[in-house]
Amino acid sequence: MSARLTHLLEHVLAGEPALGDEVEAVFREAERLRRRRTRRLIAAGGGVTAVVAVVGYLLATTLLAPAPPPAGKPAAKPAAPARPAATPSSGVSVQVVPSSVADPVLALIAPVVDGKKMHIYPRSPERGSGWRQYRVVDKDGKPRGNVAIAVYTVAEDLCFPVLAAPSKCARTSWAPAGVEFARYDDSDDPDRQVRQTIARRISDGRTIALMSTGERDTGSAARGKPALSGKQVETISTDRRIFDAFGPAERCTGPASGACPVFPVPVPLTNGD
Repeated sequence: MSARLTHLLEHVLAGEPALGDEVEAVFREAERLRRRRTRRLIAAGGGVTAVVAVVGYLLATTLLAPAPPPAGKPAAKPAAPARPAATPSSGVSVQVVPSSVADPVLALIAPVVDGKKMHIYPRSPERGSGWRQYRVVDKDGKPRGNVAIAVYTVAEDLCFPVLAAPSKCARTSWAPAGVEFARYDDSDDPDRQVRQTIARRISDGRTIALMSTGERDTGSAARGKPALSGKQVETISTDRRIFDAFGPAERCTGPASGACPVFPVPVPLTNGD
């Protein structure tokens, strides 16, 4: 810078304060403004987070709340505890099997027994290939006899037995769906009466033996009377559904025959497989 220009500038700056303190004041003010802006941003972020949390909570409680029952329909009651098994007066625990959960064979027999205010359930030994056995108790749990049923296959015409003349064939009756049958009811012993029917489906030779007996050695004609009447045994054993209630391969012949129930009138199997 020339000496003349320096002389002129000295007159311009004459009386002005020193710049050192002003520069420091400018930096302090800038720092204060920066901190205040940072605090505002942090406060604004916290507010947004709180709003999001509240909205999320309200949505969750609204969407996940259980739906109210329809108008006029009361709320569902809690499930009742399972009922214990019935206990007869003899003190022996009896597991009553409802018809609704019975096996296919029992499902056809149980409604008839239930209609007499009695209960029927599997007895031991209860089942095998081609046969079932059931126990009957009255409403007080007292034994009322047994029910046994078996299925056979007779390939050719069946000679239905005649008790009084074993060498002869009985005259059969006919039921719908091509089923021939004969009844063998025994009421000679009032303490243990027997109701039995043998029925054969002509189309495939499938043969049913069904027996209902009263309780043995009770000395009571009432308890010795079978749970099923002769007509009921006939109706069940000639129902087309009873033939199909057993599995296709089930039959009380061959290796399974030794475990089959013993019937007062056995099914002749001389022509069976």
